[in-house]
Amino acid sequence: MKFFIQKSGCGCSSVPQADSCGCSATLEATDSCPNCSKYGIAVSDVTIKSQLKKEYLETLADRSGFSFCKNPQCDTVYYKDKLSFSQSCVRNKVTVKNDDPQTPLCYCQKLLKKDFFEMIEAGEENIPAKLREIIARGKSFCEKSNPKGVCCTDDVKAFVESHGLTWGECRPAARTNKLFSVTAKPFYAYRSKI
Repeated sequence: MKFFIQKSGCGCSSVPQADSCGCSATLEATDSCPNCSKYGIAVSDVTIKSQLKKEYLETLADRSGFSFCKNPQCDTVYYKDKLSFSQSCVRNKVTVKNDDPQTPLCYCQKLLKKDFFEMIEAGEENIPAKLREIIARGKSFCEKSNPKGVCCTDDVKAFVESHGLTWGECRPAARTNKLFSVTAKPFYAYRSKI
């Protein structure tokens, strides 16, 4: 039997949560990924239909009951019982599983990881505030566009903080490393990955 724990939180769209992207609640699965044994989050059949490549989608008799594997080190994206689908089976690159600069941070607004790095290189001010503003723009359709089936805000926040910026505060940018915390790498350290 499968149980879910409801968690709160959607940070997308400037409209009230109830009217935003439909991802105001995240359901955390109590069953674990068959490949890494980590717990994931439940995804809707709408997400599965929108994200799985056609050749894999056609093999499914039932699209319900799938979970998303949140483990960045695991190649599995979706799983249900012993059935799993890897990144190569999904239409979009997965933010938490892919280091490619062309990987989306916000799927609805087409914000890429490379856009974040370009902001740093250009010495832009208040990068976290600008990212929050971009995420809140326009329509959100997270259930269809994001492989997790939910708002990207938590993943964007984690990505930004992993690069030495604080999501909740705005610090002035400068060409010196004042923008970064002591543990952060300067932008040129990422160039080899781009």
